[in-house]
Amino acid sequence: MREHTLKKQKMKEKNRFQRELERHVSKQIILTILIGCFFFCVAMLGITMIDQRIKQSKYMDAVEAAFWNIWDSSRGFLMSEENMGLFLKNVNTGAEEKRLRYQLGTFNIEAPVGIRLIIMNAEGDVKYSSFPEEEMNLHRIEFNRAAGGNAGNQEGDIYSTVYFFSGDISEYVLMRPLFDGENFAGTAAVYLEPSDWNLHFQKYQYDVILTNYNSDVIYCSNYSFLEGHAVNRYNTDDQSLYQQFGDDRYLTDSRYLEEAGVRLYSFIYAPGSSTYLLIGIAVILGLGFVWAGMFFHLMHVMAEKTSQSVGKLIGELRTVQKGNPDHAVKLETGDEFEEIAGQINKMLISINELNKKNLDLVNINNRMEIQNLQAQINPHFIYNTLDNIRYLIIQDAKRADDLIERFTHILRYSIDNRKNRTMLSEDMEYIEDYLIIQKTRFGDRFQYTVEIGEECYPVVIPKLLLQPMIENSLKYGFKKQPAVRVWIKGFVIDEYLILRVEDDGPGLPQPTLEVLRGILNSEQIDYAHNGLQNTNRRISLEYGHDSGITLDAREGDGFTVTLRLWIGGEN
Repeated sequence: MREHTLKKQKMKEKNRFQRELERHVSKQIILTILIGCFFFCVAMLGITMIDQRIKQSKYMDAVEAAFWNIWDSSRGFLMSEENMGLFLKNVNTGAEEKRLRYQLGTFNIEAPVGIRLIIMNAEGDVKYSSFPEEEMNLHRIEFNRAAGGNAGNQEGDIYSTVYFFSGDISEYVLMRPLFDGENFAGTAAVYLEPSDWNLHFQKYQYDVILTNYNSDVIYCSNYSFLEGHAVNRYNTDDQSLYQQFGDDRYLTDSRYLEEAGVRLYSFIYAPGSSTYLLIGIAVILGLGFVWAGMFFHLMHVMAEKTSQSVGKLIGELRTVQKGNPDHAVKLETGDEFEEIAGQINKMLISINELNKKNLDLVNINNRMEIQNLQAQINPHFIYNTLDNIRYLIIQDAKRADDLIERFTHILRYSIDNRKNRTMLSEDMEYIEDYLIIQKTRFGDRFQYTVEIGEECYPVVIPKLLLQPMIENSLKYGFKKQPAVRVWIKGFVIDEYLILRVEDDGPGLPQPTLEVLRGILNSEQIDYAHNGLQNTNRRISLEYGHDSGITLDAREGDGFTVTLRLWIGGEN
């Protein structure tokens, strides 16, 4: 019953995880579709507008180029020196009509827009006209006379205006004032053929209006644009990008040609894009629903697989949680969770190794404390020291008093269990007292040298670290020779503190040295040499990075103990 309940609970947790995952992914899919619709609309509008603006700019450039071609051609006819001579002769004498017809015909053969010519004298009388008689009505004559007066009073070489009589046809007029010396003699006016403008502007699929500075229409490709304006006038105050004409919408632009006093208006048909937007959105939504269906199916499969992997991983972790730290997480799902399981196994191995290391360190410290306690109550050291003090009291009371003080210092330091680690400088004070006591005991038979660099003293080391090494040198040295010398050295190299105790004692044979080296790194306790073994194990566990003790000796040539402690960047 209990197993059934646990199984049901696991399935419930699995289903909850899967539902949460599917809900989260569903939100992301819906959000992605909405963002896609938004960016599609923005992109479509942006691309359409950019494309229209590019086409509009190119169209305006083409209209401007066509106008200047027509303007330069017609102006060139009026400004020709040869024609100027003919104009003046005709005004003064009425002659040269045949020559004028020839010049006009020759020009119209190649001209972009054909022209018709009227020459009028200073009194306003028509001296020459290429218009048929029915078109040279009183209205045209009076218009030409008035325009000629304006041309004679202006400062420029060409005066332009627009002639409009009836209907919807206007004629662009260019006039040149004629001067005989400094006297105004009359005007030569060319009227540009309205129908010829179509050859230059109706080849485009867009519309155009040309007006002069008075807003008089020079040319219009679509006269429906003029509805609502004065007859033959186009001037709009609407500065918006789009303008509405009837049911049609146009993208508009204008450009003013100051030299000619002409304004160009362009009109590009641009129907409202709402229909296209609706169609585009419908397409995107339709595709979105298809993609959503595919994604939801794929999401369900992935969520289910992920949920199964998570369930298996949780089951493995619960096994570890129940108190089986050596259990290896086994997961063969073929996905990232299998990699996670591998990393968890590495983590568990590291934790187990750390726990073992800490346990070993605790055991070592316990053994070291027992060892130190034994050293503290060593009856031989106490007896020998007290015996020396007894003799000195009789012979040299001052030295006896100094020895008592040092002996007391050693006892207090060795039995102080409040801390197990201290700076090397403090530990060396105790070592100095110990060396002086031993020197007092052995006299000249014992010599010692301390060579420790200043950079070593701030380093924190285990308490009573060097004393057992020095004691071993004295113990084994005096067994086979009458005198012993000990060197105590310390220096820092490559982020390691090196402490070395050397003596000139009898040393060791090579086989014995190899056995002793093996005992240092052995897991089994060797009670005969447990001082060195415990110290080596403690240093290795606490400092890591290849820290530990190395031994070196040759038979009859001394014994060396080197302690290597990794201090990183602390000094």
